[in-house]
Amino acid sequence: MAEAFELWGQRGRAYFEVVGESFYEKQIKALFKDTKLRADGGTELAIVVELRPDPLNRYDPHAVGVWGTTGQLGSLSRDEAKKYQPVLLQLVKAGYTPVVGARAYGSEYEDYDGRKKFRGGVWLDLAEPHMLFPLNAPPRDGAHQVLPLGAAIQVTGEDKHLDALIPHLRPEGEGWVHATLHPITEQTARSTKDLVEVRIDGHRVGQLTPKMSGDLLPAITHLAASGTTAATRAVVKGNRLKAEVVLYVQRAHELPASWLDARPAAVAVAAPPRAHVPVPPRPTGLRFVVPPEWPQPPAGWEPQTGWQTDPAWPAAPAGWQYWQLTWSQAE
Repeated sequence: MAEAFELWGQRGRAYFEVVGESFYEKQIKALFKDTKLRADGGTELAIVVELRPDPLNRYDPHAVGVWGTTGQLGSLSRDEAKKYQPVLLQLVKAGYTPVVGARAYGSEYEDYDGRKKFRGGVWLDLAEPHMLFPLNAPPRDGAHQVLPLGAAIQVTGEDKHLDALIPHLRPEGEGWVHATLHPITEQTARSTKDLVEVRIDGHRVGQLTPKMSGDLLPAITHLAASGTTAATRAVVKGNRLKAEVVLYVQRAHELPASWLDARPAAVAVAAPPRAHVPVPPRPTGLRFVVPPEWPQPPAGWEPQTGWQTDPAWPAAPAGWQYWQLTWSQAE
């Protein structure tokens, strides 16, 4: 059985409308079998649904069905399905079932001859296609625990680590990544500050201000006591000239007791010790890397900001790194 993958970018507000519900009233009504329906204003339920891309659908090869515990509840509209199906197919081919939070609405009313009728609908908490899953894999070195989603926290000093951020930039201007948080001590001429360093794929990309560091350090040190690294969801924004990182995480005082008692979310085999090696030379440029099934561009060609691919081309593999650092032949 495929592993459920909870789509990223959910905000706790389900306003993305599902279409075709009138064909699935029986299945939607069955969601409310243990709930009394109200006639005045109707009744709402918080549910989780599957998004099933259906490229073999005889009516629409771009179809995406919305399925709940009682069966199919509707579909994405034709225009929306064209945008979402390629991304969802990537997850399905990787062995995952895309799931997302939703709200179901139902009400009963009497028609003109006094018979009871049901009216229902479904809305999804669905982000834009490029924000449905992260651009990188979860941390792999040792155990890690993901801090719960919370309000935005701006990282500082990203301008000094642009080389580490460029591989995670997207044409749309933003994308989700896994990030890890690490306690550091900053020594100045007059004081010593305990701060939080932010890393992506093991590379430093900035740090938090003293105030924000103080809000997260208790949780980070709590996990570190058991050999666990604090991880979080983050958004990388910008372009090759300027990029920034924003964390979406709960502060230490906001964490529920249930999270404090939870075991690490993922455990990986620790990497073997590595020998010390010389620091590599400074990169001299960037090279655009074409995904394997795309047409090969002319030598030296690079896409401009906002450039879009031909819709007929296959989607790039999940997490594809479009830019690679290069070095001159002299180095």
